[in-house]
Amino acid sequence: MATTDVACSLGGSARTVVPGGIEPAMAGCGPTLPARPDPRPGYGLWQAADMPAPDYADEYAAARASVRSLLAGSDDAIARTAVPSCPAWTVHDLCAHLAGVPAALVARDNPPAGDNQEWVDRQVAERADCNIAELLEEWDAVGPAFEGLMRKLPRAFGGLVYDAVAHEHDLRGALRRPGGRDASGVLASVDLLMAMVERDLAAQGPTTGTLRVRAGEREWVLGEGDPTVTLVTSPFEAMRLLGSRRSRHQILGAPWEGDVEPFLPALAHMPLPVQDLVE
Repeated sequence: MATTDVACSLGGSARTVVPGGIEPAMAGCGPTLPARPDPRPGYGLWQAADMPAPDYADEYAAARASVRSLLAGSDDAIARTAVPSCPAWTVHDLCAHLAGVPAALVARDNPPAGDNQEWVDRQVAERADCNIAELLEEWDAVGPAFEGLMRKLPRAFGGLVYDAVAHEHDLRGALRRPGGRDASGVLASVDLLMAMVERDLAAQGPTTGTLRVRAGEREWVLGEGDPTVTLVTSPFEAMRLLGSRRSRHQILGAPWEGDVEPFLPALAHMPLPVQDLVE
């Protein structure tokens, strides 16, 4: 496993090396995501069968551009701003993470099996002396090579679109600059999160009834039998709720029809915020 020597400003172009079999990890404050599941007729996870699968690389690039626009001209005060949805990180730390993950993967510095928090923390620490502009330059430099990997191996790398989109909105929340909530990357992220909910439901054993989520024009039905719990909400709110960016109080208080409590272990993939997160 190679390690990258990180400079604050990258020179030259990144070399594309395809690491094998990496399950993308949203470490720090995001979950590990499964690859996009294959459609299963009659199951309901991908009910809108006529809709094309999202181009994860394009969505990732769009989120990268959105973050660059959001942080243009950021000063040291912005860099030091705490991120409420990622309480261990500042805006600077989060930018270091966003640059560090694709840089490591393109350089074939792959995360270890199991807990990869140390791997993520190292990437952030290595970039402690870079300013935000330099971090964004690094992300832009390595981004096209990483997006090439996403196109070549979408099942291995596609889940990282959620990392970029979720962290864009973590930054927007920290800076109190909401926006981009109707972007197609938000809906692509909900698709990925629903696949994780399906996996976690299966892991916890038989659950009586099904869970139905309708976000915008899309609908997902997980489980077997008639729907017993239904949530109708926006794609943005579905992404934040399913992505552990809402407290237990907020999840239970969402406009569910039916008792969602039995499904809660499959909805909370990480420690939830102690305080309500209002964005």
